[in-house]
Amino acid sequence: MVEVELPPHKTLSEPNESIEYVYFLNRGLISTDAMTQSGETVEVGVIGREGFAGLPALLNQPQMSHAVVVQSRGSGIRVRSGIVREQFLRGGMLQSLVYNFAYLQMTQTAQSVLCNRLHTVDQRLARWLLVSADRMESEELHLTHEFLSHMLGVQRSTVTVAAGEMQRQGMIGYSRGKIYLLDRLRLAGAACECYGIVAAAYGRLLHNGENHCLRYVV
Repeated sequence: MVEVELPPHKTLSEPNESIEYVYFLNRGLISTDAMTQSGETVEVGVIGREGFAGLPALLNQPQMSHAVVVQSRGSGIRVRSGIVREQFLRGGMLQSLVYNFAYLQMTQTAQSVLCNRLHTVDQRLARWLLVSADRMESEELHLTHEFLSHMLGVQRSTVTVAAGEMQRQGMIGYSRGKIYLLDRLRLAGAACECYGIVAAAYGRLLHNGENHCLRYVV
């Protein structure tokens, strides 16, 4: 177990390359990005302190098809994937928590597919801001418009217009790469139902009176 700093834009796992390490976050935000051959990306999931990067390695899949990137500065613990898999195969609490986390990632990814297909940019932006705040456990987000455009799979100018309207309505504020959630209730009202569906799944597994969170094991 090695304590590491995780600067923004650090790649933790490249597509179709071996997953050498598993990263458990203490703070920060990690994203899983689907990527085209031409280099275009769209976010399919985010991870905070509730989980870790490198799940496929524990499930006997040494590579993954997506990139895993640090999106907001943080820190964490790095462990060789083979060591974590060995402990995972022993069963017990770690295995149970990994299965819970895998389910949450599946829920988030599946809902993202529906959201990207059916909902407006404004709804999706509100949803991702709330999801990011939940995973980071903070109402202050270090997210640029460029990152948000990748997250939503749209042009940066489109994000600027949508974020500007949210700021005008008092839901958010932003300056110098920081976004502040000023009115969470109104922002939740502007988001699509996908946010509530995913948040309910996380709440059921992570906040039901027990420490269903991998950071307590690590």
